[in-house]
Amino acid sequence: MKKPFAMFWGGLALAGLLIAGCNKDTGGPATDTPPPGVTNETQAMQSMAASDPFVTNDEQTFSDQEMAPTDYGTFGKIDAAVTPLRWGRFVTGVTINITTTIQAGDSIAVAHVEKTIAGNLRLRAVTGAGDTVTLTKPFTDKAERNIIFRRIARNPAMYWKNWIPVASSLVEGATYPPPAGNAIVITKLETFLPNGDTVTVTDPATYFLRYKWLRLFDGGRKDCPELIAGDQVRMRVTVVSESPDTDIVVLRYGFDLFNHHRRARMTLVSQVDNGNNTYTREYELTWFVHFHRGYFNAGVDAMTRGTLFDDVAPYSVSWWALPYRVF
Repeated sequence: MKKPFAMFWGGLALAGLLIAGCNKDTGGPATDTPPPGVTNETQAMQSMAASDPFVTNDEQTFSDQEMAPTDYGTFGKIDAAVTPLRWGRFVTGVTINITTTIQAGDSIAVAHVEKTIAGNLRLRAVTGAGDTVTLTKPFTDKAERNIIFRRIARNPAMYWKNWIPVASSLVEGATYPPPAGNAIVITKLETFLPNGDTVTVTDPATYFLRYKWLRLFDGGRKDCPELIAGDQVRMRVTVVSESPDTDIVVLRYGFDLFNHHRRARMTLVSQVDNGNNTYTREYELTWFVHFHRGYFNAGVDAMTRGTLFDDVAPYSVSWWALPYRVF
């Protein structure tokens, strides 16, 4: 979202050089017939990108099934129109657009996945007069992710099997367009894993996580988190905000067969006034891995204070998501 797609590929020398590992259990499509509506290799890649479990998980990670409370007791005194009791983000529509670029040599391709996500932020809040009200703020977010494909065959009769996905970037989402004077931007995400590794990301579009089951790429920075239920993970996020009031940052992670989501507030650990009407803040949280297996995104959801605490302030969020697998 911060760089044109062509620029990021200009910085990658021949695919896979910045790729880390992430297990997947199966490869490309195993059927002997193409997916519905797929008539060529490009469409086949787009179909696989759209159905990738990490891609399909995006909206589920950042949407809610109900308005739930947030622990805001330590935020300090503020001058706001309302005090939120419960809140939730509800997705009403998603438009997905996928563009595919085959790199020189015809062995590597990239699918750029862009989603426009529409919905409503709903708040149950107390006004300054002591009344309890329900408020609705419509929103439009945009999210982007890149999927790397590797050619494994050149069979024109089975064209939908010629390419398989081998890596994914992180996903980056934000309010679109960002509100003037109320913008918030995540600038760094650090994940401290149980094995002692640290994953540090400053540009989610260019940080790739290899599907380790298919060892077609060597090298890479870190493995994609592969976690066991009960593991302890610490995450730290840096945001730059135009809001003088402390922002609200939550971690969204996991859900089970009954679609129970987890949303936990991150703790402010440092703040710097940049002197240009922006503030750099760091937040941290340690969480325990859930017992439901599968592919998930650990989503850091940063919101300006006014998004929740002011009935007229614009909705303004920034969110990144780090894929992980529980096995």
